[in-house]
Amino acid sequence: MTHAILIMLTLAACFGIQSLALRAVGGRTAKSESNYFSSLGRIQAGAVGKPEAMLLGSSITGRLPDRAQGFEGFANMGCDGGCAVDTLRAMDRGLLPVAPILLIEANTLQRALDPIPSQVGSAMKRPWFQAGMRIPAISAYARPSAFLYSILLAKKIGGFGDPESADDLRVSSHPVRLTALSATNISPNEQALVGELVPLLQRLQEKGCRIVFVWLPPGRGANSPVPPYIAAMVGQSGCEWWDLGTEADPSLVVLTDGVHMAAPSAARTSRSLKRIFSLPGNTPKDLPESP
Repeated sequence: MTHAILIMLTLAACFGIQSLALRAVGGRTAKSESNYFSSLGRIQAGAVGKPEAMLLGSSITGRLPDRAQGFEGFANMGCDGGCAVDTLRAMDRGLLPVAPILLIEANTLQRALDPIPSQVGSAMKRPWFQAGMRIPAISAYARPSAFLYSILLAKKIGGFGDPESADDLRVSSHPVRLTALSATNISPNEQALVGELVPLLQRLQEKGCRIVFVWLPPGRGANSPVPPYIAAMVGQSGCEWWDLGTEADPSLVVLTDGVHMAAPSAARTSRSLKRIFSLPGNTPKDLPESP
């Protein structure tokens, strides 16, 4: 009995220390010992509270600053090694909450064509992941190693600057509707993905979500068309499209490895998103249609 009490007291002390440590770093850590735990922690933290917009995507999205870095209203749900479809499926199943605005990174949607689900996508179905969304002290972002790795990451990449700064990507365009194209000239796997996601996206919209597919920096290149299966998916579902990456000022997009943005460019991207989706009256019915 004495040993059991001692164990319980030790566990309580550990959870207490973790809770104090989380409070000291603003409620969540930014990095863990692996991309897997970093992604799980990011998604669990994003599910807390009521953000105005959720950013769904891969590690490209995962590099963007959100409310944890002062970019209020945005919750980053980027999934390293996966894509936005992992979180969309979890939302459709009721495993994750849904924000009024869902911003879907289009850059890596092709990963959903792989029949094998990502590790993070599989983990979101497990009870311990669900428990971590409700109890911060047992979440992936409260792992002891995460505090150390977050400090090291901050020293490596630097800060994101003032969230309210006017330093963004200098994009003048807005999200648009795409014509509802038929799913032609695409592969059977792409047709299957369109067939799965169109009704899923419509169900989420019926819950009141505004869904915008965003191509984030880096761009696809000058005059590069929207991939046909993505155009069909966006058009048929009634969602919106915004080619932020291709239209961004190239001089303002600095990459660390050819794919992921450096902190200043990631901050500019979040500011551009914040500027557009903070506009009053900018609702889907007011948007122009793109051919």
